[in-house]
Amino acid sequence: MKKILVTTDFSTHSKAGMRFAVQLAARMKAEIVFFHCFQALIPATIHRARIENSMQEQAAAQLKKLEKFVAGFYTRMKATPGQYRCVVKEELSPESAILEYAHREKVDFICISTRGAGQLQKIIGTNTSNVIRKSLVPVLAVPHTYRARSIKKILYASDLENFDLEMTTVSAFARALELKMDMAHFSFADNMKLARIALDAGILARKYPPLERIYLEPFEVNNGFATQFDQLVKKVKPSLVAFFTHTNLTWFDKLFSTSRSETFSFITKTPMLVYRKSAK
Repeated sequence: MKKILVTTDFSTHSKAGMRFAVQLAARMKAEIVFFHCFQALIPATIHRARIENSMQEQAAAQLKKLEKFVAGFYTRMKATPGQYRCVVKEELSPESAILEYAHREKVDFICISTRGAGQLQKIIGTNTSNVIRKSLVPVLAVPHTYRARSIKKILYASDLENFDLEMTTVSAFARALELKMDMAHFSFADNMKLARIALDAGILARKYPPLERIYLEPFEVNNGFATQFDQLVKKVKPSLVAFFTHTNLTWFDKLFSTSRSETFSFITKTPMLVYRKSAK
């Protein structure tokens, strides 16, 4: 059985990731791990011998709070709970706790809510950004405004590196959820002919059955990738967008610059599935 780790800090924003995880788990027959990281409060006056007991008591209290929060969430969502469990971890760094647990427990997906607006860290939240940058596990980043709706189509944005491997991965995900799949590539004019040959729709549709349409778009230097991709997402209206990211230079760094303040609506409206790009 596949396993989805979904993080929560008990905030309203974090419920977006929970909603999406519940939808995916139902379609994939997956187990959900509701995960909460907290920092223990240790009074300066407490005796050393009591510190461990105090931390255990706080962990037990946090677990009880999480179990109540999740039960109430399912009730308000009017959803029948599938297989799930609640886990709390005391750790100063939330992203470290998430990544360590996901690795140790062989989690298949990490699902985390994004938040806010503004530049990179403000758009998706610092913890979300760090998890995506460092995670070996695919990350589902869900906008905090997300409300449960039918999941029908995934749009995969490709740079054509490791294309067969990445298409196989995204196609398998689409098949598992019975989703339609579109693929997009932005090409410079000089490379457009080669891209058309590589992206033969008939051949790819036979090889990857979920594939429905290929968008081969001319890259306009003056507009930038983020603006053009944002326009494409508005036209295609996917339920989910998929990317593969390098460890040293993520697609976030290509989309955003710290000197720019504009935001792009697909980040704040459409859930993202981010995979780690394999080394060549």
